[in-house]
Amino acid sequence: MWLRRAGTVLLAVLLIFSITPPGKAFWWELSALSGFRGTAEPAPLELHVIDVGKADALLLRCEGETALLDAGTSASGDRVVDYLYRMGVDQLDYVIASHPDSDHIGGMAQVLEEPVGQLIVYPWPEEMCQTLEFTALKETSGTRELPMQEVEVGDTLSLGGATLEVLGPLKEYEESNNCSLVLRLEYQDFSALFCGDMESQAELDLVKSGLDLDVDLLKVAHHGSAGSSSQRFLEAVSPEYAVISVGPDNSNLPREETLRRLESVGASIYRTDTDGDLVFSWDGEQLSLRSEYHNILERTEGNP
Repeated sequence: MWLRRAGTVLLAVLLIFSITPPGKAFWWELSALSGFRGTAEPAPLELHVIDVGKADALLLRCEGETALLDAGTSASGDRVVDYLYRMGVDQLDYVIASHPDSDHIGGMAQVLEEPVGQLIVYPWPEEMCQTLEFTALKETSGTRELPMQEVEVGDTLSLGGATLEVLGPLKEYEESNNCSLVLRLEYQDFSALFCGDMESQAELDLVKSGLDLDVDLLKVAHHGSAGSSSQRFLEAVSPEYAVISVGPDNSNLPREETLRRLESVGASIYRTDTDGDLVFSWDGEQLSLRSEYHNILERTEGNP
């Protein structure tokens, strides 16, 4: 009798734990370690927003080819490499640095120890590239005999059937954030915009340029800071989905005013600090979204 009661209590505790964020994270990791998630057939296009706190690391996968856009801080490098391993990625066609800040390239030296086809950078001013993280990046690429390929506005990269077009930076800015690479991804009827830490001045220059900024998904710049995602820029982009890579720190990001601006243009907002790792999958007809803490967040029928 007492064994039955103990079993009932244990089951109740387990069920309660399973619906909490730590419990969901536990089962997510357990399924990953068991290989359950890794064996699933990937969709033709997948965008993985890896939870690396207030930093950026995005895995782009299309028709068997892969790219990593940023790699978080130096403390995130091992987590990014582990995530790639769990997703069955044994080689990256591209590793792309959005800009030289530590929360975007800090973990990139660890990533470059793995098989990589090309390292993609922008010709930033010399003074922006004097950081320890960028020095480590150059040293690792040299040791691995992996040349850094510089891209300019108008250049495109092919990723499976998708294209990544460099839209910015359009000028030589003094701030490294405004010098972030701006990349537009196009695949069939789906599009996405990745903006690094771009701030309002660079956003305004993009809007004035007349470039086509309208996309389905926006990777929100600068972790949702107040100085990015201006109203005029968001109206030009008009995203249906907005994803923010962010974690707890003294900056209190994302800012409430940024969230209100995103809501005003009709964007559905997802965040790594509340949703964990996020995976957007496009199969040519439908966009699916799952996260570390939720199996399916949203599914759209037809074109996004």
